[in-house]
Parts: sequence; structure tokens; C-alpha cells
Amino acid sequence: MDLAARSGVLPSCLALRPTVVATVIEHGAVLLDLDSKYFYSLNESAWALVQCCEAGAASIDAMTQCAAAWGGSEDEVHAFVGELQTFDLIDEAPAPSSTVPEISFDTLWTVPKIERHADPLQTIVTSAFDPSIPLAE
Repeated sequence: MDLAARSGVLPSCLALRPTVVATVIEHGAVLLDLDSKYFYSLNESAWALVQCCEAGAASIDAMTQCAAAWGGSEDEVHAFVGELQTFDLIDEAPAPSSTVPEISFDTLWTVPKIERHADPLQTIVTSAFDPSIPLAE
């Protein structure tokens, strides 16, 4: 975690770490951190904000403007970005992209939520050679 995150100051520009992959699900998305092997569930509002910095860098101001257009507040964006930093899913980026990508958000805004799943991937995945798993017949 960088100095800005420890001091409570948000960086002006953010990017999703390259080792974080996203999968869209019906009501949001799931992120997998390939370094820690943890999964993170995002609600629709959180996923919309993550999309702002998924393909490149996005400024906090751009994310706040998007959230305001969808019914969110600056405080909600700052709190959510703080959680992303706590989970080490984003990095400070050198410069924002010239534009924020067009993000489709057709639902009612709710407080952005991220939830880390209790078990990392290596404790969920089992081996095909595990003798405790019954063989298919």
C-alpha cells in the first residue's frame, strides 16, 4: 500500500492493477486478484465505478462526475476508492486517460459495495486427483 493510501489522501488518478481480472455477472461483477487469489464481489454501482479505471487511468474527478450523473455522491466515491486501495486492487496512475469510457448504467444507484470472499482461490479449487472427491460414473 502506498503512502497516499496510508495517509488517507486519495491519488488524483487511478488504474486497476494489471493482475486484477473482472467477470461481469447479473448484478455487478466479480474481481479476481491473481496475486492474492482472492475474489471480490461488486454491486452494480461499484462495478460502474471500477469500469472508469478498468481499461486505463481515470481521475477521481471523472469518477465523481460519473457517480453524480448516476445519483451518487463524492463521499461515496471517495469511500469506495479507499476500499479498493485497502484491498490493493488499484494503483496510482501517472496520468488520466483523455476521456472516461462510455459506461452503461441503467439501474438505480446504490452505495457502492465491495465484499472480499472468505477463501482464496487455492482453497476453493480442488485437484482431479483428490481421493476425497467421488469419481464420476
